Amino acid sequence: MPRMKNKKMNKGLIGIAGGMGPGAGIDLSRKIVEQTLAARDQEHLPQILWSEPDRIFDRTDYLEGRVKTNPAYRIAQVLLKLEAAGAGVAGLACNSAHAPQIFDVIQAELSDKNSKLLLLHMVREVGSFISETCPSRRKVGILGTTGTYVTRQYDLIVEAGLQVLNLPEKEQKKLNLAIYHPVYGVKTNAETISEKAQSILLSAMTNLVRLGAEAIVLGCTEFPLIYKEKYFMDVPVIDSSLVLARALIRNHSPEKLRPWGIIRLQEVP
Repeated sequence: MPRMKNKKMNKGLIGIAGGMGPGAGIDLSRKIVEQTLAARDQEHLPQILWSEPDRIFDRTDYLEGRVKTNPAYRIAQVLLKLEAAGAGVAGLACNSAHAPQIFDVIQAELSDKNSKLLLLHMVREVGSFISETCPSRRKVGILGTTGTYVTRQYDLIVEAGLQVLNLPEKEQKKLNLAIYHPVYGVKTNAETISEKAQSILLSAMTNLVRLGAEAIVLGCTEFPLIYKEKYFMDVPVIDSSLVLARALIRNHSPEKLRPWGIIRLQEVP
């Protein structure tokens, strides 16, 4: 899959459109720090997290028809605020916001406002990451919200020569509860992950391995808050937030990106 070429621009700040959910935006910001080559404070990259969770409608609610207003418009407003604050490159701390029904509208809004902001596409970056770090793994299992599931947005990674595996519908509905359940969902318990949410996620990962997944994508930016290991049952686990963090660094200051070897996913014999 061809890389998105860097535009000629003032590097400015790295921008994060957060609030989708708030913990995921903070997690992405932290990963930018962790993946930057720096020996002291002054060597880290400038970044800004703009989080307005009260203004952005839930992406899955929109994609499943429970909300009529497209959250793309308010996400675009956040991105324009980031650009006005000095951001030159930005990412969305939400997988579901990359569904074409949302992401394409965001891009159209930015274009209408003559924005020069370079907005990265998380899903395409994940496809490139898998191809580069574990090239023999072609069957990729996807874990995400039901919004991500119904829009099949991760089908884009077939551009990288990968095959997509999704959960059965019944299992997907259960997985969605690990995110949204009002008692044990991660959106309710971002700081103290419930055992129930952990159990549901691990069960879904086990199911994908049984279906033949050779790599698993945590395709919801809140799943890395639950599962932090690089492997599950000898299968590489791809953290979409980590991938986006590295892509933001690479597009801003490639010389500051930690070498691939430090986090490279080794092939399992």
